Amino acid sequence: MALVLSYALVLAEPLDSTDASAPERGWHSVVQAGGILADHEAPGYPASNLATPSTAEGWRSTSAAEQTVTFALPGGEAVDYVGIERHNLGSTGCNLSIEIPDPEDAGAWIEVLAPVVLAGDVPAMLRFEPAYASALRLRLALPAGAAPPEMAVVYIGRLTRIPRGIQPGAVPIRYAGSTDIVTGFAESGDYLGRIVTRRSLTTSVSFRYLPDSWFRANMDGFARASMERPFFFCFLPALYPGDVGYGVLKGDLRPEPEMTGEGVMVHITLQIDAVAL
Repeated sequence: MALVLSYALVLAEPLDSTDASAPERGWHSVVQAGGILADHEAPGYPASNLATPSTAEGWRSTSAAEQTVTFALPGGEAVDYVGIERHNLGSTGCNLSIEIPDPEDAGAWIEVLAPVVLAGDVPAMLRFEPAYASALRLRLALPAGAAPPEMAVVYIGRLTRIPRGIQPGAVPIRYAGSTDIVTGFAESGDYLGRIVTRRSLTTSVSFRYLPDSWFRANMDGFARASMERPFFFCFLPALYPGDVGYGVLKGDLRPEPEMTGEGVMVHITLQIDAVAL
């Protein structure tokens, strides 16, 4: 799992003043199937698949040469992260960088994330300073002899940072394995083997004393969308930036209000089912 930070270029004032070490969710994505262009794509695995949340589909290239995958953006809102799931960019040693069009030089591109090799083929959140742009492209440079790159899901949007830390008891997502296994034994007592019927990563994370005004402004849309569409999350980005997951809520998000001296605060619990590594 990887979360990559870049502060190389400031293109817009940050809209969220929350501490960068706060838990993060990437659930809002502006990627549209009709706005993706890849230099290469294999039959049956078009770049348009990157706009779907399904990890069973995806984009596959036919070439290991340096190439780009370009995403058209609405342009009217800032973006500050790219989420990638079910890819081979780490194991192939791909140097991945992120670029946006140069507003002062037509046809030129500005690098907002310097080339980086991801730490394995696990969910990745790549962060950069908020920027308004009409497009964003991923530049993929692979070493000689590497397999062609592939990705299943790409999110591009604005991170939501939760202004309170998590409560004790949460299991880090990388250790939150939940496996259903059928074990076979013969009538004689001999061991016949085991069959894994399901794998996932399951964890429950609680937050207390979130301002009610913040919850209503930042979690209302997420509460509805995340029951059906997966999201990227990293709950301890400062300490464990590699602990990134891609999953959905297992149950409804139900805020519990409490009146305090600072106004109405709410307590919430996120029960998450994430894609197994």
